[in-house]
Amino acid sequence: MSLVNYHNHTYMCDHASGTPEEYIITAIEKGISEFGFSDHAPLPEGLREGITMSPFETEIYINMITELAQKYANQIAIRIGFEVDFPLSNTFDLKYFKDERIDFLIGSCHFLNGWAFDVTQFVSEFDKRDIDDIYNLYYTNIYESVNSRIFDIIGHFDLIKKFGHRPKKDFSPMVEKIAKNMSKYNIASEINTSGLLKPVKEIYPSEDIIKIFFDNNVPITLGSDSHEPQTVGYAFDKAVNIIKKAGYTKISGFAKRKRYDVNL
Repeated sequence: MSLVNYHNHTYMCDHASGTPEEYIITAIEKGISEFGFSDHAPLPEGLREGITMSPFETEIYINMITELAQKYANQIAIRIGFEVDFPLSNTFDLKYFKDERIDFLIGSCHFLNGWAFDVTQFVSEFDKRDIDDIYNLYYTNIYESVNSRIFDIIGHFDLIKKFGHRPKKDFSPMVEKIAKNMSKYNIASEINTSGLLKPVKEIYPSEDIIKIFFDNNVPITLGSDSHEPQTVGYAFDKAVNIIKKAGYTKISGFAKRKRYDVNL
């Protein structure tokens, strides 16, 4: 069985610890064959502090990972990516969307009209809003990010559940609508195990959503969303059991913005 891990961060985002090399060594020890760094692409000043690198650091990041990829080429395939917030900010240079050094881009939603909904400091905002309105806005952003056709992967598809807030309404029709376009545009969903370490105690996305993805031929990949070396590949055994139960026999790898199948 081949395992990939396409969602991992570096100290350059200012909220991750350890050296990139420590992440790689852990991945090798855990038998991961393809390892992707996808640190947060720059956000505008005022939102950036403690969350993303600065625009001038983008080349430093790419060069750092390139050097490590060359150093460990005989032991593991290392891919270079970014996790990019949608809607797009104006600080991530659009040239990187066509840069041949970039292997993949993860599209994620961490903000709803400026509200950083996944940050503990702002969780009380959930109590001030209608939960279904929140979910509708969130999934609308995900739908639009898919339709932009900018991204190769959609990150932590149902991140909005992080603190355990669940909708009253059934959003499966909207999820299926998104899934059909992901399949149409060959965009993968990551199966992100970091949710198991959050208050919700559940993989992103849920098993019900993973089944919708399988039924609509949505490709998937794996990511531990690691912000420290110790969580690299966390609970991948559980993730593999879940996706196999849904019917998947392949996961996705990426190189130079091209998706390919990897047998489980």
